[in-house]
Amino acid sequence: MSTLAEIEAAADALPSKEKEALLRFLAIRLRKERILPPTRLYSDEEVAAMLAEDEADGERLRARK
Repeated sequence: MSTLAEIEAAADALPSKEKEALLRFLAIRLRKERILPPTRLYSDEEVAAMLAEDEADGERLRARK
């Protein structure tokens, strides 16, 4: 089997339990292959600006009540 169509046809022929096992197998492989973006590091100034913005948003929400 070398094409997706052949693999899909073979998967269709499997009993339900084997389809479930195949699904678990593929899910595990996909998780391992997933490439996550690098962790973003923020400077102290960026963190301070984000916190100040959050505080200002909170004050605006409290003022509405």
